[in-house]
Amino acid sequence: MENFTLARLSGGVSALTERLKMKRYIFGGKINRARTESYDVVIIGSGIAGLYAAIHIDPRLKTAVITKTAIERSNSWLAQGGIASVIAPDDLYSSHVEDTLKAGAGLCDRRAVELLVEEGPRDIRELIDLAVPFDRNPEGELEITREGGHSRRRIVHCCGDATGRETTRRLGEIVLERKHINVFFETYLVDIITDGDGVCGVVVWDGEARIIKCSNIIIATGGAGHLYLSTTNPKGATGDGIGAAYRAGAEVFGMELVQFHPTTLCSKGDPERAFLISEAVRGEGGILKNRSGDAFMQGVHPLADLAPRDIVTRAIINEMDRTHSDRVYLDVSSMSEEFFAHRFPTIFDECRRRGIDVPIERIPVRPAQHYMMGGIKTDLFGMSNVDGIYACGESSSTGVHGANRLASNSMLECLVFGRRSAEHIVENFRPERDFDIDAVSDSGKVKLGGAEIRYKKEKLREAVSEYAGPVRTPSGLKTGAKLIGDMMAEADELVLENENELEYYNMVLTAKLIIDGALNRKESIGAHYIAEDK
Repeated sequence: MENFTLARLSGGVSALTERLKMKRYIFGGKINRARTESYDVVIIGSGIAGLYAAIHIDPRLKTAVITKTAIERSNSWLAQGGIASVIAPDDLYSSHVEDTLKAGAGLCDRRAVELLVEEGPRDIRELIDLAVPFDRNPEGELEITREGGHSRRRIVHCCGDATGRETTRRLGEIVLERKHINVFFETYLVDIITDGDGVCGVVVWDGEARIIKCSNIIIATGGAGHLYLSTTNPKGATGDGIGAAYRAGAEVFGMELVQFHPTTLCSKGDPERAFLISEAVRGEGGILKNRSGDAFMQGVHPLADLAPRDIVTRAIINEMDRTHSDRVYLDVSSMSEEFFAHRFPTIFDECRRRGIDVPIERIPVRPAQHYMMGGIKTDLFGMSNVDGIYACGESSSTGVHGANRLASNSMLECLVFGRRSAEHIVENFRPERDFDIDAVSDSGKVKLGGAEIRYKKEKLREAVSEYAGPVRTPSGLKTGAKLIGDMMAEADELVLENENELEYYNMVLTAKLIIDGALNRKESIGAHYIAEDK
């Protein structure tokens, strides 16, 4: 990972030059008529990263949590696998560190990985104290499992395969009980307002524009999965926080490093979101097979079915191409029905609902977009290069994941860096200050209707899926960069006055950061895989 201090001092000259070609503020309405209020801390996002950060803000500080949907519609809520941490008596910090570095393919920041691993157990203990219902064995000890890329069992989980749901639910209950925290649901981040001294406020939208004065902001908005046609992410994952922070001058890193989950359910279901078949299923003995019943991961990697996700994803794509099929299969027949239903109740129920008689019948699966390893570049306290902007969770690039996230490190990163961001704000509090509201406005030239914006969103998703998927080519990246660059230039001319229009702009900007990053990174590494042109 690049040296953070140097990046902070330099301000990122090339990135600044690129930013001058696009809108600084995107709201095109009458901003000077917007309601204005003040908070000490604003947290954007209500997943695990944002909620855990919120409960670590000093109660004397008035805090706002801004979320575009509801707590149960976040990526965190959907997370199945669990949280990786050195909890088992026979586990070692050094082992977790090395597994993470190996999966990250040389792009991890070792300092960040060591911090994550060493501080992680204290946050697991805090979740236990907060009554997060981790699964336990009959003796009352934490039940610990293993997932792909891990050399040992170190994954704790809740309700079998509902760790994200149960952790997010409990943290949400705590946040809603805190008198110093106000949660604004169905509220969309539009712009981050800055002056020469960094952050001084945000513009949000809840049917009309509102301005919140604040000099301490945590971006925890998750990733951008809905830039792809097939994703495990909820519909709201459109890169809003990354886009707003980038326009405010924050540096990004590794945007081209997009992780695809190798196993999502391949059958008729929710058209908006691919249903995830957790890596933990393979950790408990599930075997990937082709339509002829051959276990094709043997010989591909020493860990076979538990290889890092990028390797398994490409192996599945190769097998689908070789066998002229749109799917492979996960054989879970080594597990009893009683065990499978208890260990993976969410997956069991969904498969049965779709007519798949697990564990007797094999589960049809294929890859889908899952996670962004890149994002807003931060230091070890979650700080960006812009004073007052912090980031944690999937919207950040802390240096932990490198080129390929190790399974179940994501929720641990949310906890460790969400807490560290909050603690740093409390210790280095920046007071509110005034700014020129009239300067926070944009006057576009072209007004489009809602149907046109929806059409453009789909064309953008098609382009990103085609040219920035799990297997990329030099010619495809050039074509994609030209196409998305043209869409960016067009978007800069638009009048943006509602959530649908504002979201489209952020989607185009985030897509441009992904495709440009992919074009500039010449070598194949981790999730960024370059194949030869055919």
